[in-house]
Amino acid sequence: MKKAILVVSFGTSYLEQKKESIDPCIHAIEEAFSDWDVYESFSSSFLRKRLLKEHNLKMLSPEESMETLQQEGYEKVIIQPLFLIEGIEYDKLLELQQAYEGETGIHQVAVGKALLSTQQDYTKVVKELEDLYSGLDSDLLLLGHGTTHQAHASYAQLREMLDKTTLNCIVTTLEDRSHLEMLPFKNEKVTVVPFMLVAGMHILRDVMGDHEESFKYGLEQMGKQVEVVKKGLGSYTSTRAVYIGHIQNVIDTWENK
Repeated sequence: MKKAILVVSFGTSYLEQKKESIDPCIHAIEEAFSDWDVYESFSSSFLRKRLLKEHNLKMLSPEESMETLQQEGYEKVIIQPLFLIEGIEYDKLLELQQAYEGETGIHQVAVGKALLSTQQDYTKVVKELEDLYSGLDSDLLLLGHGTTHQAHASYAQLREMLDKTTLNCIVTTLEDRSHLEMLPFKNEKVTVVPFMLVAGMHILRDVMGDHEESFKYGLEQMGKQVEVVKKGLGSYTSTRAVYIGHIQNVIDTWENK
């Protein structure tokens, strides 16, 4: 029986960031599930086009990938997103699953959970954040992308768990740039850590940029000493472990039916 894991990220057009944050997730999944064929897809059409234009690298969309897997005779497919929360992009994958579920050729299709789905997921991620950054003599500003989806509540749950650690941690999103003065800073130093799979465009432009709209500029105008960690969550051990756990949960569910 042919079986595949389709790993879906929003994507990036920065190859170095892909190598640092996306590829380690792909490789970890390949190693953990060596008897499955692993494929990769970007959900962002903008980034797929940019990747092709700038690097002549073609990346299939999730829809194109599923069509290809069907044509190649795969009977089991697990779609595993590298999304952090189950928002708008995740809902699209559920719709894709429904479109292919029961289709001739593919007998079983499932979508694995996003990074922050269970209490255990939060615990693993928070523990690594505390291990990595507990020695800082600064506030830790954890910067997420944000969403209009109800899954935005995941950031509040993350904040509650981080409040129980030794970190002076503030959780915020790109949408909060205009309200920096309302954040509960305690120190003159601020370390900005991306809570994003890839430290790509948003970090280089929206955080590190030398323009008035950037987080760095806004914090410096408040008299803060700013350091930005240019590392995405895909490079964290806990992130990869959570995704592998979600894939295993799908397999266990199928086997126990």
